[in-house]
Amino acid sequence: MKTREVVGTVLKEENMEILIEEALPKTLVLHIINPFPGFHGDMPPEQAIKPDNIFFITKENYSWEKIIRTTNKIKQNSKFKNLDASFATIMVGQTKFFAIRTHHIPTFSDIARVQELFAEYGGFRFAKRGNRKGEMPASIKLTKFFEYEMLSDFCFKDLKRNHMFYIELPGHIRWNDFKNITYAIKDDIEYRNFDAALATFFKNENVFDTVRIYKPGITREELHNLREKYINRIRDLHL
Repeated sequence: MKTREVVGTVLKEENMEILIEEALPKTLVLHIINPFPGFHGDMPPEQAIKPDNIFFITKENYSWEKIIRTTNKIKQNSKFKNLDASFATIMVGQTKFFAIRTHHIPTFSDIARVQELFAEYGGFRFAKRGNRKGEMPASIKLTKFFEYEMLSDFCFKDLKRNHMFYIELPGHIRWNDFKNITYAIKDDIEYRNFDAALATFFKNENVFDTVRIYKPGITREELHNLREKYINRIRDLHL
């Protein structure tokens, strides 16, 4: 098994909700209501029982290095041994937010405590919630580590997230074109029950563009078929 770890980004659009009772008083904390909106099946089991994709909106643009160092201190000095955190930017309309995206907080009642630890060990300051409430559509860009297994030259399996895969594209594609192509592909195949986002890997002094696919039970053949359909649709854009 060939495994790799690289740095990269994920770009996606999600519906987000403001958490009030679970967060530190008056701070702005968001979570993704449905983390895989293109997947019309049962909610993944891990999503149903514990918080995931929790975003602490920060008052400043803290570096990813600072987030990593602070996360490691929290893991070493608290019960949150599996805490995972990434740097994120969130666009809501024309407003840009900077955030810490977290995974593996055990319960919703632990969210405020994890915020406190980021403040204690890293000096993080959090944005005020103000009068904001309810749900909002948002564009999210994450900077994170990827650990994956190579299934073939152009298809990869995520080793940290269940049912997550990546198919490599021949080059960069704009988000709006990507959305339109994805909708068109879903109308053209039987296994349309998948969620897709754009991901970028940085390795070997180069940039690799991929589509992040979420679909339980997807086969290698289906992944390769999806890649061919994306490549053909992208090629059609430039004819």
